[in-house]
Amino acid sequence: MTLREDALQASYRRLERPLYNVLYRQLWQAQDCQDVIHDAFMRVWERRAKVDEDTLDALIWTTALNLSRNRLRWRRLWRQAPLDEVDAMAHDATDTEDFLATRRLRLAMRELPSTSRDVLLLAEFSGLRGAEIAKVLGIPAGTVASRKHHAMERLKALLGEAIDA
Repeated sequence: MTLREDALQASYRRLERPLYNVLYRQLWQAQDCQDVIHDAFMRVWERRAKVDEDTLDALIWTTALNLSRNRLRWRRLWRQAPLDEVDAMAHDATDTEDFLATRRLRLAMRELPSTSRDVLLLAEFSGLRGAEIAKVLGIPAGTVASRKHHAMERLKALLGEAIDA
C-alpha cells in the first residue's frame, strides 16, 4: 500500500488548478496558495507508506484545506494584513470599485461557518461533484447540498444583494 511517485504526480496535475481556485478564495494570496499546495503534497509524500492511492485525491484536498485553515489562524493570531490588500490600495481610482467589492465578499465569506464555507468553495471552484465533496470533507452526500444552500443564503443576507446560485 505504498504510494507510487507517478500516482502523486498524476494527482498533482489533476488537482493543482482546482486546489488553487479554492485556496485562493480562502487565503487571497497567490504565494500562500502555492505554498499550501506544495506543503500538502509534501506531507502526503512523507506518509506515502500509509497512503492508499484510491483515496489520494481526497487526502490531498483534506490536507490542503487543513493547512489553509492553519495559515488563516496564524494570520489572525499575528493580525497580519494580507499583502494583496496593501497592493490593491496602491492602485488607481479605476480599481477602487473592484477592490471594495472584493473586500466586501472576503469579509462576508469570513462570517460563514467554516463547514459551510468549505462546501461552498469546493462546490463552486474545485470542479468536484457532491459525492466527491462529501468524501473530501467526510460528511454525508446529502449534507453537501444543504450546506451550500445555507451558505448562499447567508452570503445573500450579508451582502444584501441577490447572488445567482
